[in-house]
Amino acid sequence: MNIKALRFSLGLFGPVRSALLVAGAVGALSACGLRQPNVYLAQQALPEAIRVPAGHTAVLEAQGRGDLLYECQAVKRAPYEYAWLLQTPGLKLQDSNGNTVMYYPGVRSRWEHSDGSKVTAQELVEIPGDRQNLPLQRAMVKPSDTSGALGNISYIQSRRTVGGVVAAPACTAASLGMRKWVPYEADYVFWRPVA
Repeated sequence: MNIKALRFSLGLFGPVRSALLVAGAVGALSACGLRQPNVYLAQQALPEAIRVPAGHTAVLEAQGRGDLLYECQAVKRAPYEYAWLLQTPGLKLQDSNGNTVMYYPGVRSRWEHSDGSKVTAQELVEIPGDRQNLPLQRAMVKPSDTSGALGNISYIQSRRTVGGVVAAPACTAASLGMRKWVPYEADYVFWRPVA
């Protein structure tokens, strides 16, 4: 083959080869789990108790990842009962745009976005996890009149949890005051009423 013919064939097949390389790369990334999940299909796979009612749309997704600090404490006297209690004041979540949402768990769980918007849980429903993973949750939040990412949010789901539970040692009188760090990650989806 002469040089002119070689240049012609490379020029002709260059765009085709580029398209194939791009398609292959997209397929490889999808196979690695980097594809965004469909939150509406995932909604149907959740236990009914934590599904968000019809008439809402998912507007924000964030992932929390890090370590939770627990301390073994007495929770009841006569007879004494002991439990690992969460000491971590807040969890840092990050959305796909790199924005931060701080989640403060507790009786009045609250979420604060880096843009200044915030919401507080009014009602919390949990589906107990196993011995290794924290429960899945759905929080109905108080209506917020703030603008921003969390403005008009009505529900927040914790829909995938990995870890976050002290599996061993058991919290007993002998381990009272002991502290333990536990790895944890979860996906959070924020829902707003359809306008």
